[in-house]
Amino acid sequence: MLELHPDQLINLVISFLLPFFRIAAFFMALPLFGSRLVNSRVRIAFSFLVAIIITPVVKVPHYDAISPAFVVLIAEQLIIGFALGFVVTILFQTFSMAGQLAAMKAGLGFAMSNDPANGVSVATMGQYYMSMVALAFLGTDGHLVMIEYLAESFKYWPIGSGFDSQHYWQLVQLGSWMFEKALLVVLPLAIAVLIMNLAFGVVAKASPQLNVFALGFPVIMLFSLFFFWMMLGDFLDIYRLFFHELTIWMKDTWGARLHG
Repeated sequence: MLELHPDQLINLVISFLLPFFRIAAFFMALPLFGSRLVNSRVRIAFSFLVAIIITPVVKVPHYDAISPAFVVLIAEQLIIGFALGFVVTILFQTFSMAGQLAAMKAGLGFAMSNDPANGVSVATMGQYYMSMVALAFLGTDGHLVMIEYLAESFKYWPIGSGFDSQHYWQLVQLGSWMFEKALLVVLPLAIAVLIMNLAFGVVAKASPQLNVFALGFPVIMLFSLFFFWMMLGDFLDIYRLFFHELTIWMKDTWGARLHG
């Protein structure tokens, strides 16, 4: 008959709870899984299942469960989990920002729609880009890749390593990458709209009697919609490029490496 000493039982619970807190925080911050569309019980159950799989290969130092240090350790795991999920959120928000910038350039900024995942109103093109990147993320098994990064995080961010401010500062600096890539996505449309506005300006100067504004606004809008349609062919390649850059960033800054 299997007998467990109370100290052994406490150690087993600790060795499970600490990885569980990091995994649960990761799925809370991960796009799609952490949205309002997914029930919290489903997220907790999925986190519990992943924790059962990962816990046997995680090295958990010995800690006294009834101590302030253990509370700090739980907070550390929660912050690390949120940080890992925030990396994927930055990828999603890159395309959302690109869609909203493109909508403003195309004169479609007034077209707003409700985002059921976050409960806010966003530009329709931003919501469209978010839907596209969500399909690309799931279709290319991006969620499986991030779960593997989560499992590897216990090696390059071990339990009890402390609050290394350098890791979080590097995550803040990743925001500049988000703005850069969003501008790169919308830059061709912005240049094309600028050229069209200059052309309409020349026409307005040459023929003041012509109502260029009434003519130019629908033309620019139709051209922008045509541009969005043309971009569909390259959207998956752009997503793969950005996702690859994120994985390279995690490898160079945090030392995260995958075996698969």
